[in-house]
Amino acid sequence: MQALQKKQKTWALLLLGVLLGLAAFLCLYGTAPLDPANDAWIWYGYDETDIHQHYAGWLGFRNSSWQFPLAQADALAYPAGTGVNISFTDSLPWVSVLFKLLAPVLPAQFQWFGLYELAAFILQGMAAALVLGLFLYDLLPLAAGTALFAFSPIMIERAFRHVALSSHYIVLFALYAYLRGRREQRCFMPVFWLLAALGVGITPYFLPMAAIFALLLAVENALHTRKLLAPCGLFLGTCAAGYTAGVVLGSLNNGYSASRENYGVFSFNLNALFNPSSKGGYTWSRILPARPQLYGQYDGFNYLGFGMLALLGVLCAAAVVLAVRSKAGRAALAGLLRRNLVLILGMAFMTLFAITNVVCFDDVELLNIPLPEGLVKLCGIFRASGRMFYPVYYVLMTACIVGLARLLRRVGKAALYPAVLVLVAAVQLFDLSAMIAEKHTAMAETAAKPQPYPQELVDCRDNYGTLMLADDIIHARNVICAAWHPGMVTNGYDVNTYTGAWNVTIDWTAQTSAAVDSVTQDPETMYVTGDDDRFASWQAQYGDKADYITWDIAATGIYDRRDEYYFMAPKQ
Repeated sequence: MQALQKKQKTWALLLLGVLLGLAAFLCLYGTAPLDPANDAWIWYGYDETDIHQHYAGWLGFRNSSWQFPLAQADALAYPAGTGVNISFTDSLPWVSVLFKLLAPVLPAQFQWFGLYELAAFILQGMAAALVLGLFLYDLLPLAAGTALFAFSPIMIERAFRHVALSSHYIVLFALYAYLRGRREQRCFMPVFWLLAALGVGITPYFLPMAAIFALLLAVENALHTRKLLAPCGLFLGTCAAGYTAGVVLGSLNNGYSASRENYGVFSFNLNALFNPSSKGGYTWSRILPARPQLYGQYDGFNYLGFGMLALLGVLCAAAVVLAVRSKAGRAALAGLLRRNLVLILGMAFMTLFAITNVVCFDDVELLNIPLPEGLVKLCGIFRASGRMFYPVYYVLMTACIVGLARLLRRVGKAALYPAVLVLVAAVQLFDLSAMIAEKHTAMAETAAKPQPYPQELVDCRDNYGTLMLADDIIHARNVICAAWHPGMVTNGYDVNTYTGAWNVTIDWTAQTSAAVDSVTQDPETMYVTGDDDRFASWQAQYGDKADYITWDIAATGIYDRRDEYYFMAPKQ
């Protein structure tokens, strides 16, 4: 009977999470992004144009042959053999693999980013409900607490800007497995192995976020049981699962540089928890002002929300007062810290990694600690270090929601808990409400816009098997998306790290650009340049042997490094 009740509670929690995750998504974005045939909102972008890179990666992967590693896209970076790996276009390799399997029955124009984002919000709600269900038992506080996670500012900030990085459900499911494993003295190895493999195939940044909870559970289990086999299997298996997924997909051992420069640039500013400032111009807080920051610290956005900040402040103040006023209070605080010492140390490590050796507050660099070159290179694997605070962020949220219940119980006011938590959620949503309205309006307006590229390009692009970007625009992600059609290959690519395999493409591009400039054109190839002098030269040389199309991208309002692109389409 008890097992049945436990199973029923789990299903009830999952249903609650589904409903609140769905509600959060619809409040923020409506239904417009769920239309697979409508990619206008992708074109006009959210906050920055990185989503064009992700979309171009998916389109290239869909047009590519199946090969090993699975995430290789040989229709991009033509003719470099294996092409590029879409792990480095942030095109969510596991999701792209799934939809590529379905490609034969999909329409020619198909975007799945809206469907995935909906799934991410639903999974976020489900994971949050499970986490809180370990501590809370009544529907109202469970709903209020889950809503706080469903409207997580750091998840919303990434949604449709960096879709892969909005997959915070991976962090929450890892936190749930840690908390439940700790309570039941179980290692939950398959859960962590699955999360590690899944995380690597969404974005490798989620591997250390899942692995840290696996490590903490392994350490605590070893200390409690005095046995090493299961804890070692948990942590080493988690690492092995992530590594195996990386090899299968091609993000590891595939000639790419794992480390990149600028560790210490995309970092966590010491004001991040209370700084409602990020890209896109959204009003992240109705109450707190935006604060300055340095370098690329917009990427370290970790605003907690005024409701959660107020709750955190109250709990910290109450802990200090209780500790100062009585021996029992000091003993309770000491016991709390002792019981959670391993978790605290793990979260401290993640915080320090997020801050990096360049410590900043507002727009002031407080400290810059020189690090050995080898250590900097190692840290450069996860150079956007501000993201490593995500596990700490969700541990803080959980601790605040659970801590409020325990504080009120300690002072004899347990009956107030549902009302107080609902008040916290209401303040939090009020603080975020302007941003929610702005996001909703922006999505509705952008999804209703017309295609931003010329109709002449749409009319002729299916006639060409190759899209040849001249050597002045080889990384033009917008051109790849605009001119693409099923079956086409292109020398263009835009990825986040380097591999020497592209030298073939670079050499071929230089030779082909020189050839079309002075010798001849291929009737099966559409040529593109961003250089108006080169375009004028093409027109003079080929005359009526080709059609010429100008894409005035500046007039569309889409951000790009260039104002115009020029297409030459040989007549066939």
